Amino acid sequence: MKFILVLMFSLMGAAAQAQSCAARVNSQELIIVPEAMGAPSPGLRERLRMWPSRTWDRTWGERVDCDSAAIVHFLATTMRLDQTEGYCLAEDDWHGWLLVPGARNYRGRCTKTVCDRVNVVAGGMELLGKTMMSLAAGRRVDSDSEAVTAVAHGTGAVLVSGQAPAVAASLGQSAATLGAALSVPAAAGAAAVTVIGVGGAFYLCS
Repeated sequence: MKFILVLMFSLMGAAAQAQSCAARVNSQELIIVPEAMGAPSPGLRERLRMWPSRTWDRTWGERVDCDSAAIVHFLATTMRLDQTEGYCLAEDDWHGWLLVPGARNYRGRCTKTVCDRVNVVAGGMELLGKTMMSLAAGRRVDSDSEAVTAVAHGTGAVLVSGQAPAVAASLGQSAATLGAALSVPAAAGAAAVTVIGVGGAFYLCS
């Protein structure tokens, strides 16, 4: 009887824990309870992609990874509208998900925006970070009629957006730390680019 009670409590604890999920967005760890937030269920493709790990984690009572729809729903209900509207989730090997400007599908994933990690030149990381933070401190820069906006996002990321030449001009000397990233054809030809600093890393999204 004692063994049965212990087993029941163990299963109840595992079931309760399995109701929550974990996500890493812009280098921030999130614990989400999708059912409590009224989040939509994941689509078939996403369920199939996550099925092996979810099955294993639920067996051992560990938190599973949140699907993208649950993450977007959570962010939309806990953050300001201007920091979620017009943003999408881009997958990243280092930080799980990046919340960046761009159009998203019904699951919250970016439909066009692609983010690539940029290798900053030695010794330039601190300079670039300080410059981006100073731009985000309430300043809006205009260069050749192309607006550059800088935002210190609620998730902890700092984003500088605009056309590539204008972004490079607003970053000044610190733009050189990004190497040729802002001058490559993909960036130069994009309608807009975003340099994002998050978790000690920098990305170029376009």
